[in-house]
Amino acid sequence: MLISTPHREPGLLYTLSCKHESWVTIAKYIMEDVPLLLKSEGVNDIQKVLSVVFSSLPSNFGEFIKWIAEVRSQEDFGQILSTEEKARVAMKEEVLKQVQGTGLFRHVAAFLSSANSCCRNLPPLGFEDNLPNIAATVCCQGAEIWAGKYGSLDGYCCRETCVKCLKANGDKAVTVVFGTVVNGKCEQGVDILVPASQTKQSCSCSASSNYIGMLPASNDVLTALLLALPPETWSGIKDKKLLQEISSLVSTEKLPTLVQEEVLHLRGQLHLLKRCQENKIDEDLGAPLS
Repeated sequence: MLISTPHREPGLLYTLSCKHESWVTIAKYIMEDVPLLLKSEGVNDIQKVLSVVFSSLPSNFGEFIKWIAEVRSQEDFGQILSTEEKARVAMKEEVLKQVQGTGLFRHVAAFLSSANSCCRNLPPLGFEDNLPNIAATVCCQGAEIWAGKYGSLDGYCCRETCVKCLKANGDKAVTVVFGTVVNGKCEQGVDILVPASQTKQSCSCSASSNYIGMLPASNDVLTALLLALPPETWSGIKDKKLLQEISSLVSTEKLPTLVQEEVLHLRGQLHLLKRCQENKIDEDLGAPLS
């Protein structure tokens, strides 16, 4: 276990997870293997860069980077959102909007869309983009935390979820998932505040509702992770014009402020994971990361 005092604020929307046992393999792949793969002769455009990175992803890659969900107990709050809660959701939504506004996001979205339509040989990314499924898992985790049994999987089950948009006093609607978690004879209501995408909102208790595109999804998460890779990741690309293009796309200096902070947060986490993997604890753990 590596414990270090944080030298910057935690991320608002994205975080790396070491909960799954495959994190060591994944960290090694993106920090060590990807730079070597990019040195191959055939890497001559952005789509090829993305193909090289995504085609050899380790299994369970989706477990490595997550978007952050905020949960609360229905017993304590009912259907009323505090000013602070609305502000936090608004900040997360702004981060999501800014990520989707980057040039790299457009390339990632186009590549994944093309990969799906052209049947490219890509491994499953392991991301869950179905809001009801995500909500069921998060509601159970929230109930476990409040009971002091996180990770125990001690009979917690989410019986139902319902997606609603709460709006008051003319404010922008906030997407909230209301879940009912049961554990034996005990029943508990859990809410999840969801940072909704600007591209789509859908609020309904219908199981057939389409929620794809209304929450942080694989396009957004993969973009954030690529932006967080160390700048030297791309230095082995032999095509100088392409190297300039990718360097411009991932430059933190050209990113909006909120995305820049998210990227530096993730980059700091990657740095710590690498140190932990190498069993190195140096004084420079909290040094600023460019």
